[in-house]
Amino acid sequence: MSAVRGLVLSGANNLFSVLCDDGRSLLCAIKGKRLKDISGAYNSLAAGDRVEVAADPGNPGRGLVTALEGRRNVFGRYNEKGKARQAIAANVDLVVCVSSPRLPPFRPRFVDRVAVLAEAAGAPLLVLLNKADLGVDAQTEDRLAVYQELGYDAMLCSAETGEGVDELRAWIDGGTSVFVGQSGVGKSSLLNAIEPGLGRRVGEVSEKFDRGVHTTTMAELTVLADGRTKVIDTPGVRRLALRGIDPEGLDAYFPELAELSPLCAFGLSCSHRGEEGCRIAAAVEEGSVHADRYESYLRIRAELEATAEYRSREGKPPEAKSRGDGARRASRRGPRAARHRGDDDDE
Repeated sequence: MSAVRGLVLSGANNLFSVLCDDGRSLLCAIKGKRLKDISGAYNSLAAGDRVEVAADPGNPGRGLVTALEGRRNVFGRYNEKGKARQAIAANVDLVVCVSSPRLPPFRPRFVDRVAVLAEAAGAPLLVLLNKADLGVDAQTEDRLAVYQELGYDAMLCSAETGEGVDELRAWIDGGTSVFVGQSGVGKSSLLNAIEPGLGRRVGEVSEKFDRGVHTTTMAELTVLADGRTKVIDTPGVRRLALRGIDPEGLDAYFPELAELSPLCAFGLSCSHRGEEGCRIAAAVEEGSVHADRYESYLRIRAELEATAEYRSREGKPPEAKSRGDGARRASRRGPRAARHRGDDDDE
């Protein structure tokens, strides 16, 4: 069996749909059931991975993944059920955090967590507020402005009316984008608006509980009609747990805190919880650091510290990245086409 290169579109139960460079689509298992390049991860492959596969001559449409090519980056999360890191998408050029003003309501702390994961992946972040036709209140507009001030991009959109769809199409043009958001925010509807005829299944939102139902069950990469633009649609997320970051280095994933933490009286050892001479706490008091962003930082740090304490108590090795393992700060201004391509706590 001769090997060919291919792109992982989706995977479940250790079977992966791979679009080969020669145009064939193969359903592939992993040779030996495990790739030596990945250890301690919840899943072996993710949508967007580049792999080598060998077709099975005796079984048309089937094959084996024989190797994983090096990843440029990984956008992932901590899988609480599997107690391991889970790669959601690989080799991404843009993370699109899809939210809505209501049905379900805008949850900036969820956006803050996605921002941390985008920083960890070294990928630009676009905060996209879908369902703009439902109306956007002043508080939500204020939070979007805060993200823009931090260097992230933010925009309004409506899959229902078409507002902003062309602008979004320009953002993702020619690259690989991963769409992530809570259930019901309209990720699949947006993809249908971007690419008429795509036929992504969409669901309803419960007005009683202000949350959607899962219509996407696994991350799935779609190559759009232009053959260049790739979009990874992901299942709706209600709870986004963060792991694998050194609690003392978390401020590196918050741009506004990363600039201030070296100025604290206790330097990088400051916990930013009210120590005398803490520059970050002072900036919150002055209003130059948004109080809700600071609250997100404190909640995530407490979560990371609790995890580190548990692992230490259980005699397990630390699962933390050191400061600086995360993001390269990418240029975020302007449309995508103009750039180089290459639950309660979440409310």
